[in-house]
Amino acid sequence: MDEIILREYQRQFIEDVRNEFEQHKRVVGVAPCGAGKTIMTGWIIREATQRGKRSIFFVHRHELIRQTSETFDRLGIEHGIIASGVKSQLDLPVQIASVQTLARRLKTVPAPDYLICDECHHILANTYKRIVDAYSDSYLLGVTATPQRMGGINLGDVFTSMVKSLTVDELIALGNLTDFKYFATSSDINLKNVKIKFGEYVNADLAKVMSNQKIIGGIVENYLKYARGKSAICYCVNIKHSKKVAAAFNNAGIIAAHVDGETPSQTRERLVEDFRLGKIKILCNAELFSEGFDVPNMQAVILARPTKSLTLFIQQALRPMRPDLNDPKKVAIIIDHVQNYSRFGLPNAVHAWSLLPNPPKKHASAPVKSCPECGLVVALAQETCPECGYKFVTEEEKEERLKEHTGYGFRLKKEISSSKGREIVHAPRTPEDFLKIAKERKYQIGWVAFRALEHAQSYEDCVHIADVCGYKRGWAWHKWKERQEKLDSRTPFRLRGGEKIRMI
Repeated sequence: MDEIILREYQRQFIEDVRNEFEQHKRVVGVAPCGAGKTIMTGWIIREATQRGKRSIFFVHRHELIRQTSETFDRLGIEHGIIASGVKSQLDLPVQIASVQTLARRLKTVPAPDYLICDECHHILANTYKRIVDAYSDSYLLGVTATPQRMGGINLGDVFTSMVKSLTVDELIALGNLTDFKYFATSSDINLKNVKIKFGEYVNADLAKVMSNQKIIGGIVENYLKYARGKSAICYCVNIKHSKKVAAAFNNAGIIAAHVDGETPSQTRERLVEDFRLGKIKILCNAELFSEGFDVPNMQAVILARPTKSLTLFIQQALRPMRPDLNDPKKVAIIIDHVQNYSRFGLPNAVHAWSLLPNPPKKHASAPVKSCPECGLVVALAQETCPECGYKFVTEEEKEERLKEHTGYGFRLKKEISSSKGREIVHAPRTPEDFLKIAKERKYQIGWVAFRALEHAQSYEDCVHIADVCGYKRGWAWHKWKERQEKLDSRTPFRLRGGEKIRMI
């Protein structure tokens, strides 16, 4: 077992989670990529095991099972693995599980005391919900860098408390992440005719635009311009697009390979290992390595897939910022070929993550701009490009522009530098909570009743909702009866300690 010494912020994160579990059964922990979420959750699991508790840590990709298992080994946590093709060891108190396999074995896997969901921004998906519902008596801890679903949907319907850790800039200052340079390229990509469904671009439409040979050729040219010779992951639209991009790199004499979810596991592991060793310079994929893919010697990423998902953008853009002991002066290179920065800003932007019901959609440009000379993306108030020295304003314009941007620039600086390092957020649960939100957003009283009823646990709760909303007691009785009938019709069975129990 390796000696692992926690950083102060990691100890604080663990303590905050422990404290929140005293009042809340469902807690989400938020920390950027590189903060050590697997180590922190592993530490929590090890402490729980020492108290005689059972834990299941579930992930959604094969690579994450291996990486989590290696981390648990370093922590001295004896564990079983619940995954297809792996012999079960359900007698062990700690299990690392594949989401898909665990969802299929819910009747045979005993309920844990602690259920930990990795990359829990996926937790509203049906497969995840089946697991959470089956183990509803367990304490639930979700960890993620981006506590939002596609389309900006918050996680307040699952979690009641949020623990926030450090920001990206704070992790860079500590050395947990490397600094970065973000380059945006000018292109003729036209997304006006690309349909949007469920808050994201439709892949089929996107592939038609991005598969243009001129655009693919530009991806290779920009790699040579900004990251020549560096190891890079290229995020593509789909499998066909990824293969075309890989072929373009190989035709240019740059060793590249394509990997996707259908690639045989042995082949995929070999290609990833070749990438780790530097035998392959470019690894093209379609969203396969967006989450939890830890390769410290990765030096760059190429964003060749436009997205409207802030979650996907952050997961991909931060991927090359892992420190490399063999390259202590490493600076990650992010090449944005698709103008994602114009929608989301830079990957170190501070976000006001929340468990509140989703606010109305706001359409605003990110407070950044790209240098017309070198392509470096900088803050909107920046006057001179730090990369090439290009002056965004002349001396004659400076005084007038300064008046225009001083207030905004001050607010931007204040927003970035005012991080508290840690923060606790609680989700609204009572009718009073929702009534306050409704007044702020000018929602109808029916919205208050609807949202509050989702969290009602008794007839008395329904009566309280009726009182707050100005409804009669008969409404409360009707809603409670309706809720009970709905629960009875879908209540499943599960196993705990070999005994069959009906969930209520």
